[in-house]
Amino acid sequence: MHFELMALLFICSVNGASGESNHKSLVNAEREVILNHCFDDVERFMSRLQQVAEAQSVLNQRKKKNSRSSKKKKKEPQEDDLLTIKACPPPEEEFVDIFQKIKYSFSLLDRLKSSISPDAPELLHYICVPLRLLVSTTGGPALASSIVSPALTSGAITLLQKQLTAEEHELWTSLGSHWTSPCSQLSVSVPPYAPVFLDGWRPQAYDSAGQPLEDPIELQHKVDAFNESRQTQRLQDQARQAAEDGNGFPESERYYCCSYDFVARNSSELSVLKGETLEVIDSSKRWWKCQNSYGEIGFVPFNILEPLSALNKTGRAAPLVHRESKVQVETQRGSFQQTADNATSLNYDSSPSEVEAWLTAKGFMPLTIQSLRILNGAQLFALKKEEFVQVSPEEGAKVYSKVMEQKTLLEDARKASELDASMEMQKLKINSKQE
Repeated sequence: MHFELMALLFICSVNGASGESNHKSLVNAEREVILNHCFDDVERFMSRLQQVAEAQSVLNQRKKKNSRSSKKKKKEPQEDDLLTIKACPPPEEEFVDIFQKIKYSFSLLDRLKSSISPDAPELLHYICVPLRLLVSTTGGPALASSIVSPALTSGAITLLQKQLTAEEHELWTSLGSHWTSPCSQLSVSVPPYAPVFLDGWRPQAYDSAGQPLEDPIELQHKVDAFNESRQTQRLQDQARQAAEDGNGFPESERYYCCSYDFVARNSSELSVLKGETLEVIDSSKRWWKCQNSYGEIGFVPFNILEPLSALNKTGRAAPLVHRESKVQVETQRGSFQQTADNATSLNYDSSPSEVEAWLTAKGFMPLTIQSLRILNGAQLFALKKEEFVQVSPEEGAKVYSKVMEQKTLLEDARKASELDASMEMQKLKINSKQE
């Protein structure tokens, strides 16, 4: 498939149809055609690898033929010189160059997703084909995973998470954090990237006013960094405004109502019931440290808590604080836990939507859920611990532990079912003998 012709024609037709006549828009469109040149270089390189493989195959056949021929016959190595040259694989730096252009293409596809045809997801699937072949040719993901620049944009990460198939997602995550994390979240310095194309084409360096034109992806990295810093500043302002009583909360925001039931999964978490009022002690992380009316302290997911002041402002009645005995509350929680487990069960036949519901019920972070929700139950159970960690460095080990717990429960249930069936058979045999 020749990407350049289709992408270029569509970009031109969109600009013409929308009536964009100013020079800046045309220049931006011309620069975005960089994607076409990236695809061209990838195609040329893959064609070269194919020629290398074909030449090597012919050489191997000749060697076998020569080994069967008479030893007295003199060899004529000059006949194989040309084939030997053709069979020589490209140097490592050329593989690195193509890996870089594929990474760069991911970010460009997100930037152009609203103005190209075929659409970005379709082109994404196409570019994953040579990526897989390159990883295989270089002996695994080690070389690709070492490539830091160019870094991916936040939009490219989202595009990959949403559009890759399960097989493509496995390939992508195997390449490590330099491919699965946006530039703003990398722990290393990322040097700027300026692609050099095999046909000698270069993007226009200046606009009509003589001003330098910045690389579109480098520009997007600056936008991502600005948005992230603005979000961080907003959170810091909120925390500073809330730090009135020394606990990180104004007095009116210390008490929260539980919007849903939640069952603790370990000793550090706190089981709560819908409508129960909690005092929040620490809200610095996604799991808030809370105390209930019995003096018990533990962590609760922040997204199931709603401030009492917000309930009062909306005119809703303040929730009733539970005054039952501790035994009664624990009985209710035990009943809820059984119901919740049934409602969000996970097995080998679970669909991707059921996997997503199970991960949500377990309280995992949205990014973790988004990365794993494309898998069905069987695929999730098949993942190894290191694969979970690659997908979610923060929660991978925890997800693996919970999946293994569920797998053990399913195995126990299967064994129990087999035992029941065996006992029933024994009972039938005994009854048959008695009759």
